[in-house]
Amino acid sequence: MKQNNYTNILILLIVITYTVLFIFSIDFCYFWDNIQQTSSEAHFFYTTNFSIFPTNKFNLEFGLTGYHPPLIGLITATLWELLGYNIWVSHAFIYLWALILIYNTQQLIRHFVPENMVGWLVLILLFEPTVLTQFVIASPDFILLTAFVISIRAIIEQKHFLLVFGAFFLFGINMRGVFAGIVLFVSNFIYLLYVSDFKLTSKTLIRNLLPYFPTFTFLALYYILYFKINGWFFTNSPYSEHYTLPSNMARIITHFAEFGLRSIENGRFLIWGLGMYVFYLSISKFKKWSNEVKFIAFIFAGLFSIYFIFIFISQMPFSPRYFMPFYFLLSIIVIKKIIENKKFKHVISFFLIILILEISGNFWIYPEKIAKSWDTTLGHIPYYSLRKECFNYIDSEKLDYNDISAGFCLYGNRKVIELKEPEKRIGNEVNRKYFIYSNISNVEDEIAADFKNKSKWREIKRFEKSNVYISIFERITF
Repeated sequence: MKQNNYTNILILLIVITYTVLFIFSIDFCYFWDNIQQTSSEAHFFYTTNFSIFPTNKFNLEFGLTGYHPPLIGLITATLWELLGYNIWVSHAFIYLWALILIYNTQQLIRHFVPENMVGWLVLILLFEPTVLTQFVIASPDFILLTAFVISIRAIIEQKHFLLVFGAFFLFGINMRGVFAGIVLFVSNFIYLLYVSDFKLTSKTLIRNLLPYFPTFTFLALYYILYFKINGWFFTNSPYSEHYTLPSNMARIITHFAEFGLRSIENGRFLIWGLGMYVFYLSISKFKKWSNEVKFIAFIFAGLFSIYFIFIFISQMPFSPRYFMPFYFLLSIIVIKKIIENKKFKHVISFFLIILILEISGNFWIYPEKIAKSWDTTLGHIPYYSLRKECFNYIDSEKLDYNDISAGFCLYGNRKVIELKEPEKRIGNEVNRKYFIYSNISNVEDEIAADFKNKSKWREIKRFEKSNVYISIFERITF
């Protein structure tokens, strides 16, 4: 009973934390890739009366991304119809998913650690900076992680209806969910055939395939329709270069370094270091691992392999949010082995160190020339108030929007980003009279250096809070 009370206190702490963050962030505008994947796609359905035909080519304002399944856009547009065209709708929807994630993580973890350790492990998993930040910005990747956890729990507990729900949202939320879903699907049958006591018959095979049928039907219909109307995903897409082969060995080495940095940043390095240590100690004892641990080890290996291969076959920039699912699994494996290993004394103290490092990840700030994934750290939060100050200044000074361009997150139609201002657009070129520059935007080094040339640009206003700043530059010479 005391163990349950102890766990309940820690779970309550997690619920309170997420509730406070929800209230605090309820009016935060769309941020980072969420602008395109959630808002732009939702506007496509909202403004076309839920057209089922993805007839547009890539459109940064009202359009589908193409390779991402359209589920989050459909749901968001539906919620706007039911609850109103407001930014809080997305945050409330993600808060619901947070409660689902907390519950299912707790239930899943009980398969791996003693009851008195459940609360600590859930705390470590859900206080990770990337997870917290994806919640705050109402990101589809938060739904991806939740659906991923639900699906694993459903497979371990053989709850087929729960797997229908988890798999549908996992595969349907975006392309990273499709990757994770494929790995989960394959690992599911490896687990059934080679690890558990499952007996393969036509009846049991059909029973285990059926939970995936609604999802595969949905994806097949969408992709067939999309390809028939639009052709390949990246036609007229600004992101097509991301999916081309690296041009030389130097690019591969840089990509590899990026993969490593995004894997361990935001305080994750201790878990990765311990993971290598656990691998070294336990690889020869893999056959003695429980069926559940083997299962999540298969999934971890599959996910890691996919993204590792991308180093060599793409130029896709990595983000810590891409690695949330397999970092989640790695943390479970590592902490389970720490608890089992008698060499690790004072386990709770060890957990506290991991938590402190994770929390410190919200304060990792790099030199200006090193791009930072601002959507994976709570350190970006001052951006929202600074953005309001910046645009209030522009409006009060009556600057012409046709004369203004900006970096990532600041350009585009304010209506799409804020759901407030009608048709006020900021360009993304650097050839206009004014440019809104921010460290949030991760602009190219050449552009950043150009703004330091006082013979070409002058800073007319700067807004700054903590480690985030937004500046408005006026061009002196063209």
